[in-house]
Amino acid sequence: MLNNEILIKRLSHIKQLFQIGIGQSNQHESIAVFSILTFHDSIEMFLKLLAEHKSINASKFNFLDYWEKVPDLTIKESMRNLNARRVNIKHKGLLPAKSEIEISRVNTIDFFDQNTKTQFGIDFKEISLIELIGYDKVKTYLIKSQSSLNNGKVEDSIENVAYAFDELLHAYESNKSSWGNSPFFFGQDMTFLSSFSMGVSRYDNESGIEKIGEFIDKVKESIEGLQKAVKITSFGIDYKEYVKFKILTPVVMRFIGGNVNAQIMGEKKWTVENCQYCIDFVVKSALKLQEFDFDIESLEINKFKQGSLD
Repeated sequence: MLNNEILIKRLSHIKQLFQIGIGQSNQHESIAVFSILTFHDSIEMFLKLLAEHKSINASKFNFLDYWEKVPDLTIKESMRNLNARRVNIKHKGLLPAKSEIEISRVNTIDFFDQNTKTQFGIDFKEISLIELIGYDKVKTYLIKSQSSLNNGKVEDSIENVAYAFDELLHAYESNKSSWGNSPFFFGQDMTFLSSFSMGVSRYDNESGIEKIGEFIDKVKESIEGLQKAVKITSFGIDYKEYVKFKILTPVVMRFIGGNVNAQIMGEKKWTVENCQYCIDFVVKSALKLQEFDFDIESLEINKFKQGSLD
């Protein structure tokens, strides 16, 4: 029997693969057909984990053999059909109808919902992908956020998830910077620039006509908005999902020295569902960035090493 930590981590990988299949199944039909292969792979990973957990030698098992050795596994006939669709695609080049893709998605959801609790004592819906995040500080903030939400501390949860996202972007960008220059630099920070800080009046005291100060503030707001939008999309993060996250979360200010502070702007509808959305959004964003990550130090040659100029 596997220990709980290993079990949770491997179930998290299985759930990640399952969610990739869900994403594929909702795309254009030319891509959606491959969701059947992904669903099948995620279930097969589950079955192999189950055999290992129960100390069953499954080295020579076919897909359906697991139902013979583990009698309380459910929806065998649906899995037989899923396996047949997988064989048709992979070995015969026969593409499924759209309805078959939808049936495969529903059957896979049912399989995990019914069998994860029975076989491992864990609700599939409660398996978190936080365990798969490789950015330590981001992971710590998210664990705090999820724990606070589970304990009904909604404001603490939303504050920590805001810190998690800020740290995610900072961590990803910082190890891509060379000689202090970031490839995600889209102009100087204009946070503290304003007509007030420049000593420029926004209005003419006598006529009330808009002056140059009004223009400065509008240009500042426009540039800041463009900078943020370009940076988010350059990271490959869904901007529409980000907008909802940004509306719900506090503004995080990062200061010299690494200190951060969350500032709540206006009243927010912090429901449990909204908080969970924010946590899931950061997890999804982190896993997206991890798909293609690299450290700049692994790509650059230190020209000042002894002998490197020979």
